[in-house]
Amino acid sequence: MTDLETQNLAIAHRFVEQFLGKGNISLAEELLDENVQVITGLKPSGPIEGIEEYKQVFSGFYDAFPDVEPLVIQDGFAAGNRAVVRFKSFQRHEKDYFGIPKSDRVITFHETHVMRFANGKIVENMVSATNLEFEMLMAPVLAPLILA
Repeated sequence: MTDLETQNLAIAHRFVEQFLGKGNISLAEELLDENVQVITGLKPSGPIEGIEEYKQVFSGFYDAFPDVEPLVIQDGFAAGNRAVVRFKSFQRHEKDYFGIPKSDRVITFHETHVMRFANGKIVENMVSATNLEFEMLMAPVLAPLILA
């Protein structure tokens, strides 16, 4: 691996462990480009555009689904200006989210994040997830947005 790939993978791990895994939104400016674009099920109507929208969308999710045990990185690698991190996390549905009443269920999230970097920051994050429990819980809200 090149020095740049090693650096990008370290940033990706920090982003996943601290920002996503612990909800540390204060790291956003350090790790994310101001115009970051994120494709995720947390905004099914289209990509998240920019750091402020990402902080807003993710903090709303993390507030309703805080972690119940540490996130586990299962795999990670870097090539060129991209890094990929696959992880599993366990989050409890503690507050209403998108109109869905809290369930107190612990939801297991399996996600793969493909990140593109420029100037030491994440400029794009494509999220691929197998989060069937979450999707079924959110189906009353998500189905009309996705299938409309």
